[in-house]
Amino acid sequence: MRRIESFHQLTDLSAAVRNRREGFITNFYPDSFKHQVWIDKGVAFFEECGKTVLIIKDNGSFWNIFYMSTSIEELRYSVSSFVNSNGSIPLVLDIVGRKEQCVPVVKVMEDIGFNISSSLVRMQRLASPEEDYPAIEGVPFAVEEDLAEISGCLHEYFNERLEQIPYDEELLAYIRGKHVLTVKDQGRICGFLIFEKNASTLYLRYWFTRPEHREYKVGSRLLRQFFHEGLSTKRQILWVMEDNNNAVKRYIHYGFSNENMYDCIMTYEKL
Repeated sequence: MRRIESFHQLTDLSAAVRNRREGFITNFYPDSFKHQVWIDKGVAFFEECGKTVLIIKDNGSFWNIFYMSTSIEELRYSVSSFVNSNGSIPLVLDIVGRKEQCVPVVKVMEDIGFNISSSLVRMQRLASPEEDYPAIEGVPFAVEEDLAEISGCLHEYFNERLEQIPYDEELLAYIRGKHVLTVKDQGRICGFLIFEKNASTLYLRYWFTRPEHREYKVGSRLLRQFFHEGLSTKRQILWVMEDNNNAVKRYIHYGFSNENMYDCIMTYEKL
């Protein structure tokens, strides 16, 4: 494994696989800000194996594995070789795409020894020009002083292997960009919602309410303010655990529907 030194190097690695013009399958989508944070922290590595490039994020107790390959068979060869060389470290790998795209890759990873830990489905809600979500009182944007509390909640209540928890540098960028909504009680955060937004799409990233506040409509206030923030967008999207029936039903109630995009999270741990 070699350390990644720049974001430009990442894009070159991707281009090298694409330029073979023999096909391209991936679960890695370069993000100049997020991946520069990884590079600056020294946690981003790569390994070239045949016609595949593997990107490795070192989380200390486990590694996230991302791939760029020309074919499923090339991917099988490269991941199998990597596991045989580095199998003592738990590995986490996401397979992202439509169901028909995910199934053959999942089969390959199961053959290698990976197991399915969880499956997420992407849901979307198309905005209506007639809808109007007024601003919700008492749901302000987070401020920089909230960073430690928000980060602490993410690490305490979310599963690091399933959620890819952002670094504080990323959280700070969300806060400064006014992309974190909060509900507070006497200065303490009861819940928060982190989102991304562009001209057409509002993307719900993390939605959290402290357990002791879950009967006080904190979550619904955050979600309605989220819709208010997205009045200028054409759609809202989110990922949810496929087997979390209560959450899925709740999103359907708010107008979301299954988009037929899946994220199958697989793990490898040597026995």
